[in-house]
Amino acid sequence: MKIGLIGFGRFGSLLFQHISKVADVTVYDLRQSQKKEYQHIPFVQLPQVGDAELIILAVPVRAVPEVSQSIVPYLRAGSIVMDVCAVKEYPLQVMEKHLPKNIYILGSHPLFGPDSVQNSLQGHFMILTPYRIPAASLDDLKKFWSDLGIKIVEMSAEEQDRLMAWSLALTHFLGRSLHNLPLADPTISTKDFQNLISLTQKINRDTWELFEDMHRFNRYTREMRQMLLANMLALKEKLDHSNDPEAKDV
Repeated sequence: MKIGLIGFGRFGSLLFQHISKVADVTVYDLRQSQKKEYQHIPFVQLPQVGDAELIILAVPVRAVPEVSQSIVPYLRAGSIVMDVCAVKEYPLQVMEKHLPKNIYILGSHPLFGPDSVQNSLQGHFMILTPYRIPAASLDDLKKFWSDLGIKIVEMSAEEQDRLMAWSLALTHFLGRSLHNLPLADPTISTKDFQNLISLTQKINRDTWELFEDMHRFNRYTREMRQMLLANMLALKEKLDHSNDPEAKDV
């Protein structure tokens, strides 16, 4: 399979590392192509990437509109454009708006990243959201990712975004919330606290852009934040009340 990869950030480079072993992959990223450490990467211009059978958009959610429009002149009928954003409703609607009807669209959300993958994709999950794609083409792509060891889960864009609001976005919200607190040195502490520190450090290695986008473009995260903060406040008030020597049991 000939694959065009647009975006060579932390996740794009991870993806290239694994799919280039089994496919012919070309990469487009003007900024990253200027770096000396990436001289061995097959960077090309946008027309060459757009000519691939599968074009993977490894770009932030906010960049999907611009990228979708920019590749239109170079796409060939029957090619597949697949995003890897943590949000699904928004980018899929954007691609449907900008990409011609003879271009197939597939949403995906790999549930792994540079901090969770070591040497293999074996056993990691990927959510696929079929949007505008024939069954045969979808089956071919499912087999491609499955052959790399990835476990495929299909769900609608709405299901995906609801799930991620209460898993991914919640986790990152908590990790960011803890970032600037005077947390104790985890050397002498419980294993649970060490795990918490490790999670906080890992989450804060990701860009603010990624964090902001997973909340900004997922319409279900606002409700999650409101419920979380309301529950925290109720818990705080309960503890404050129990610690008040003047408070009476109710």
